[in-house]
Amino acid sequence: MTIPFQYHRAPRLLALAGAIAIALAGCSSDDSPATKPADPVKPGEPAAKYQAEISRTSFGVPHIKANDEGSLAYGVAYAYSQDNVCLLADEFTTVSGERSRHFGPTATRQTSDIPNLQTDFFYRIINDEESVKTALAAHAAPMKAMIEGYVAGYNDYLEKTGMNNLPAACRNGSWVRKVTELDMVKLLRRYAAEASSGQFIGAMVGATPPGQAPLMPAVPPKAGTHPMDPAYWDAMRERTGSNAVALGKDATDNGQGMLLGTPHFPWRGALRFYQMHLTIPGKLDAMGAALGGMPMVNIGFNQTLAWTHTVNNSAHFTVHMLALDPGDPTKYIVDGKPQAMTRKTVNVEVKGADGAIATQSRTFYSSQYGPVVVIPGQLDWNAGMAYSLNDANLANHRMLEQWYGMTTARTMDEFKGAIDRTVGLPWVNTLAVDKDGSALFMDVTVVPHVSTAKQQACVPAPFKPLAARGLFVLSGASSACAPGTDSGAPQPGIFAGASLPRLVRSDYVQNSNDSAWLSNPQAPLTGFPDIVSVDNVEQFGRTRLGITQVQKRLAGTDGLAGRKMTIPQLQALALGNRVYYADQVMDDVLALCRSDAGAGADLVTACARLNQWDRTVNLDSNIGYLYFTGLWERIVRVPGVWAVPFNPADPVNTPRGLNLDNPASATAVRQALAAAAQDVAKLGVSQDARWGDVQLATRGAKRIPIHGGKGGDGVYNAIGNVLAGDGKLEVIYGTSYIQTVSFNQDGPQVQAMLAYSQSTDPASKHFADQTERFSKKEWITQPYTEAQIKADPAFSTMTVTRKADGTLAAKP
Repeated sequence: MTIPFQYHRAPRLLALAGAIAIALAGCSSDDSPATKPADPVKPGEPAAKYQAEISRTSFGVPHIKANDEGSLAYGVAYAYSQDNVCLLADEFTTVSGERSRHFGPTATRQTSDIPNLQTDFFYRIINDEESVKTALAAHAAPMKAMIEGYVAGYNDYLEKTGMNNLPAACRNGSWVRKVTELDMVKLLRRYAAEASSGQFIGAMVGATPPGQAPLMPAVPPKAGTHPMDPAYWDAMRERTGSNAVALGKDATDNGQGMLLGTPHFPWRGALRFYQMHLTIPGKLDAMGAALGGMPMVNIGFNQTLAWTHTVNNSAHFTVHMLALDPGDPTKYIVDGKPQAMTRKTVNVEVKGADGAIATQSRTFYSSQYGPVVVIPGQLDWNAGMAYSLNDANLANHRMLEQWYGMTTARTMDEFKGAIDRTVGLPWVNTLAVDKDGSALFMDVTVVPHVSTAKQQACVPAPFKPLAARGLFVLSGASSACAPGTDSGAPQPGIFAGASLPRLVRSDYVQNSNDSAWLSNPQAPLTGFPDIVSVDNVEQFGRTRLGITQVQKRLAGTDGLAGRKMTIPQLQALALGNRVYYADQVMDDVLALCRSDAGAGADLVTACARLNQWDRTVNLDSNIGYLYFTGLWERIVRVPGVWAVPFNPADPVNTPRGLNLDNPASATAVRQALAAAAQDVAKLGVSQDARWGDVQLATRGAKRIPIHGGKGGDGVYNAIGNVLAGDGKLEVIYGTSYIQTVSFNQDGPQVQAMLAYSQSTDPASKHFADQTERFSKKEWITQPYTEAQIKADPAFSTMTVTRKADGTLAAKP
């Protein structure tokens, strides 16, 4: 069927006409750009169901305007599909549990090493029909309109473009299909569960009663590789972590709010950010970035506020230890009475080697707390005991409502109130500033209500050390040990927003994925249950670096003029590329090197490179960092290695130095240096290479040098990589959408970059353009007002419309 669809791209000369129109129209009361009403309906012509104007500026950033929520989401989906349709189609396939049907059961995604069959069973479990329909029904009317509009926009893009004309990655793919509102809800639930059920895929699909063969071999995992190990979450917060600094009026050069946001997210897959600007006149005028498939800005700014997020340290799940009926391992005891586990048979269609489709079925078990999970050697299902996972975020249907409330807030009080009232953020802290110079930190997310008293009474003795780190296993034998509920909470079993940490300051707040404790060391946040925020624990290097740099700037002890922060100084903090732990230990390492006159060749090589290294990961730094990171990962957890151990009374400056007077520590350092040298030799890196020759982002035939290093090494500009062969490392996660925001009499002044660029399509001119700017540390000024948008040298515009009869059209 031929669909009538027309579009119009405005020439550059429209900038002058736009400026004149704005001058004639004047400013609206909320400073939102005006938009024209929907096109008038001609006699006999069906009315418009959705209509959105999509204007593009430099680097492909869409500015989307509409008169209602459904039309806005329609425009977002259309614009996002123009840039990333294959990525979105792939994600819809995943969350529907359909990967094995199209790609086979043993293949894995680019962003995961979990086989498709396991992924499919997992999503069929959490996205069962009843749960998804319940979640859709729970959305408020404006949010349902956004879900419906987004689905319409995506489907219309597919129909208008045609399967034959999609980008090469998904052209004529059997897995590319139109979607429904239920598919959108499945995607939202996937995001909600990212820091909870999403980390238990293997544990959930591998859970079978004693004596039955599991879906996958029951092999005890290595330390740090499963979600009941605190080191696992430390590593996750490095991969999908963030830094943020919010500066109040007492800390900025102009006496107004100033914000730095640097989320560290995957450079591949659905967790990639996408830049966009959304406007509903009189309601909404927010710009920033969102995860793929989100019809709402997640991190960004409006006329009076700017905000960002950091992955938080709270737990969003509990595990419940089930005492089983001696005669039946699928029955458990609660308050002395046996309860039968719920059984659910899940079917997955699987493509065989011959291309034929067959169905595989598995039965999964759940208690009243949630699905049974198994981690061999940690959470085993035997004749007497089993473990069940309670994921509080699977009942969180408020994410869209939450970000809508934040983006439409006009004042800091409205902003805080929206977060407290909704409690819809799944797993991220919020840091924000307003134009008047308030700085806000809020650790208000969906957290199971486990009070300190309940922790003491209900955590079995073997699991108390985990609880002290924020991971909770509770007794399932007593209903009194189930999570409680605050009276003001929007769902059962969680804390109310008012019960969770927050801090408002006129100087600063910050966070780099540690707990709420030291958001500002002058006003520590203490006394919260461990499941919310853990006090008096060693902080990440990025936390210590961020606090130290801000403190030195405000004290005037960083060698720069003045005692207030400017935007260039804030940007230098973000991308200075200091390796914090190198500053803590390298003097001692080099002293050891000088004392080892008869050292072996590997140790001599490592010492020589480290002696020449400037302790940064800038493009022109030598490869000493490779030796340092190999050293650091081997000694960081060696008992007694620190000269000055962690001191809760001085958490920003401890631990520090190496205890080389201890022969065991000195030996560990020597061995680690030699092993690091061997690693570099195996990598095949030239000894004359610079860091920019080694760490790269491949974009077609281009290999773009990328600065930054591992967050675990204390690098604020956290970048993660994998081996790419020929002595190169390919970036796969790290600094993503990075923004600095300040305010003046003209409103928000914003510079930002999307490190991996807007589009995943190699044929797009926006596949690598921002990546090249990020490589050069060339921040991009963001056009926000109508005049700025139309004055942009790359300005173009189109209007997309779906008529009530389902046809597509646009104004000429």
